[in-house]
Amino acid sequence: MRENQLKDLIQAGQSHLEILANEGIIYLVRAVSGEQRALLKDDKGENMRFRSATAAGTFLAGLGAEKAVVVHQCAYDEVIGHEPIQGNGDLRTPMDLSGLKPFV
Repeated sequence: MRENQLKDLIQAGQSHLEILANEGIIYLVRAVSGEQRALLKDDKGENMRFRSATAAGTFLAGLGAEKAVVVHQCAYDEVIGHEPIQGNGDLRTPMDLSGLKPFV
């Protein structure tokens, strides 16, 4: 999915946004609409990467998004501040994007 397609989905309110944390140094954006999932791609067709969840959130805020969920994959039940993992090992933390301002 390209930036303009994601912006259209955000404006139409048709998707749920996820910021995927990978190894703590790479963050990807995924749009979920019903059963379909699509990663945000750059102009070369490669996954668009961000250096932090805040950078990804700021980008999404610039497209008009108001909220997202940061998804950390965790195989262990040792993360402070989260309830014990039941079933799926993903830790999901809501992120309010309303206070983030896009970089100019």
